Amino acid sequence: MGMTIARRSHRSLTALAAFSVLAWSGIASAISFELPWGEDGQQIEGVLNTTITAGASWRMEKRSSDLVGKASLNPGLCGRDPDTGRTYYQSCQGLFKDQSFAAARLAQFPGQYTINADDGNLNYQKGEIVQAPIKVTQDFTASMGDFGVFIKGLYFYDFYNNDFTDHNPNRITQDNYLQVGNATGLGTEVLPLPRNDSRPCPPGRTAPGGVGPCYILYGPGGDVHQKRDDGETLRQIGTDLQLLDAYFYGRLPLWGDKEATFKIGRQNLNWGESTLLVFSSLNTINPINANNFFRTGFQVEEVFQPVGMAYLSMEPFENGTIEAFYQYEWVPLEIPAPGSFYSFVDLGSYNAVDHFNLSFGQAPDDPDQLARLLDNPLSGLTNTSGTGYRLRDKNPENGGQYGVSLKYYAEWLNDGTELGAYFANYHSRLPMVSAYSVTTACSKNTSNTLEFLLACPGISLLTSALPGYGGPESVQNGDDGRTNIGSAVNFDSVRIQLEYPEDLKMFGLSFNTTVGEFSIQGEVAYRPDEPLQVDLEDLIFSAFGPTLSNCGTTVECAGTGDLTGTVTDLLAVPGLDPRLGQLLQGLLANVTALGSVLGLPAGGPIGGLGTMPDGTLGIYGSSDAYSDCRTNQANPCDTYDLLVGHMTGSGRSFPSYLIPYRGQVIGTNAGSDRNSPLNHRNPGYLRGWETFDTYQFNLGGTYVAGATDNPIGADQVLMLFETGATWVPDLPSLDVLQLEAPGTYTHASAGADGSGANGSAQACSTNPTCVIGPDGLRFNPHQQDRKGFPDKLSYGYVIISLIRYESVLPGISLAPQIVWKHDVKGTAPGLAGNFVEGRKQTNFTIEARYKSFMSLNLGYTWFFGGGPYNLNADRDTAQAFVKFQF
Repeated sequence: MGMTIARRSHRSLTALAAFSVLAWSGIASAISFELPWGEDGQQIEGVLNTTITAGASWRMEKRSSDLVGKASLNPGLCGRDPDTGRTYYQSCQGLFKDQSFAAARLAQFPGQYTINADDGNLNYQKGEIVQAPIKVTQDFTASMGDFGVFIKGLYFYDFYNNDFTDHNPNRITQDNYLQVGNATGLGTEVLPLPRNDSRPCPPGRTAPGGVGPCYILYGPGGDVHQKRDDGETLRQIGTDLQLLDAYFYGRLPLWGDKEATFKIGRQNLNWGESTLLVFSSLNTINPINANNFFRTGFQVEEVFQPVGMAYLSMEPFENGTIEAFYQYEWVPLEIPAPGSFYSFVDLGSYNAVDHFNLSFGQAPDDPDQLARLLDNPLSGLTNTSGTGYRLRDKNPENGGQYGVSLKYYAEWLNDGTELGAYFANYHSRLPMVSAYSVTTACSKNTSNTLEFLLACPGISLLTSALPGYGGPESVQNGDDGRTNIGSAVNFDSVRIQLEYPEDLKMFGLSFNTTVGEFSIQGEVAYRPDEPLQVDLEDLIFSAFGPTLSNCGTTVECAGTGDLTGTVTDLLAVPGLDPRLGQLLQGLLANVTALGSVLGLPAGGPIGGLGTMPDGTLGIYGSSDAYSDCRTNQANPCDTYDLLVGHMTGSGRSFPSYLIPYRGQVIGTNAGSDRNSPLNHRNPGYLRGWETFDTYQFNLGGTYVAGATDNPIGADQVLMLFETGATWVPDLPSLDVLQLEAPGTYTHASAGADGSGANGSAQACSTNPTCVIGPDGLRFNPHQQDRKGFPDKLSYGYVIISLIRYESVLPGISLAPQIVWKHDVKGTAPGLAGNFVEGRKQTNFTIEARYKSFMSLNLGYTWFFGGGPYNLNADRDTAQAFVKFQF
């Protein structure tokens, strides 16, 4: 059977194709009524449609270790020597340039470099149910003459997810914080001191060997099973009543025989010709609800969230249509709820979950910041727990969103072609993550050990070894950011916030026409100055700029490699606190004794005391980028000695790209002022996006074959093909700035393990004291593979086939459907882009329909390809549901 398309029917066919693919069912009986109104014979006509679905989905694939955080797979990965209980891997963080074995340890084990993206993966095992919803959708229409109202709502209850127990194999909670972590005592630390700067062990818990005082340093957490209790998460995937559409509509007479149609209220407005690759397309007015999309038995009209707007359409001239809207309600895109099966980040829309982990996958989840102090000698200088908090979302204004489109049916073009032009001003539906820098570290403006001790009297090492020395600073309660005298790396004071940029502009063109038996449609969407999320790791590195010191960037520091000389000079300082002098003398004696054991020349310089790759204590030499800086004035020193480890500048440990991209010196951006509100006027605010011109291209085709036109004996075969591309022509090179993309969890700069450490701008950003080769003072453990970052051009395609067999048995019809999606080349910017290079998806479903009111649906979905950047690669699912319509 050939395909005949009448004037202006091209878009209707495309919409029909999409609807058929996603939610096809037979026409069911609805409840209708008529009520007389007035004396002129008018009546109110009403129709109520009801759809009930009930079913379940199952996980069909084993969890991939590549898609689970490293510490979730192996909580003790970065811990202590299992035989002696001595400090060893130091939370996989080095304290000296040559102490890179800690980062290498982290790199050699499987898993993601984050624990902020695996909650959903950990919650569901192969073969387990992942959803079991029952859902009722109703729509009601009442009309009288040219006017009417339309209301649609949805209620769902998920029997599995609304009464669910989350599982986290490595978490610290109020119930277990005194039992987890590592018990320490004399002889287990780098310095010959008990770690009485940390939390005392509870009764019954003893130090290794049962001798001496016992204190807890936090490494591994506990295996925690906890009932899901986040209210927003439960609303999104447990149970909820959603108002979808609710609008008043009608027709108004204009001049001549012209008239205008209008709608006022919550509604959907579909623009453009894209039906499958919807992100960044012209169809951007209604935000996507991903939780509705992934819910078993969803209908297509549940995916795009209706929003409050006023809509007007008219035909001012022959073959021309003008549409205009004003949107007075803003609604965000709803991402998969944290901890749900399809979640890709452990934060959610509408403020779901308020904390995040700052490590590269090696630390436990610690939502209450209980892990003080961490199991690293550096914790003697900072009381951080490694957990940051999320501020409440900054939502845009509801109003100020509007748009207009002009469509013209060109009879003279290809025997009929509809052309469209579009403009919209709107607020982003997609969140951008911004940050507030840490408060300025006490050590930031220091250049030698004495200045450090004077500036940071509240560090935990001093307040514990010298009671009363540092004042009232509380180690276990953390640093409030106002009396900042006790932390050189105050990670915990960083904050993030989801924001939605306002007044974005979109321009577009579209067409649809026929070529032989095919309907062809296409569009292009242009967005000038579109906000694109900068790489989150670089954003956080930028937020860490106010930590550590300015060594190597704006000041030259004392240098390292002669700890004995440094301590001797400190002991000669007039008026030195005698308690501090006693501590320094003990340190000097131990370093000197160890130097003698190692055969170092008596009286010569001896470097820093630290753990060696074999777990023994040893001496580390200079950590300066230029090891001859003490003797060669042409090469500045960029480190100085600490009581444990070596201090360097934040530009070396956290070499961000965003700060120099915005014209500042790396590592010198301002810290947050915690005495002022955390808003855009706070000096520590870091906008999480940069703006670029973007283009989205879509080209598709539809073919419908009747019973006589296909070789498989079907009553109808519908084929839908769509290809698309995202182009960001001015995307900077990766050695200048990186944008966010799925699965990029380490930084683009060189790794502490030496990965990518070739001295280039890609390795160093603008850090002037960048080390070639391994550098244990880098915070980034391993350089992010550059192919994971976004590309200027990315493209892919989708093919869908829907086959219908009517009346295969009396009253029974079958409709198999096959979906094939392939991201061919390039990765689009952001976490919600259309393309991740190499990613593929196949979906097969079959619907068995009985008459017009009941159907049984079975389906299976495969996710594969794309390497570690395909965050659904291990989420193959099977589903079954029944649907009733009346």
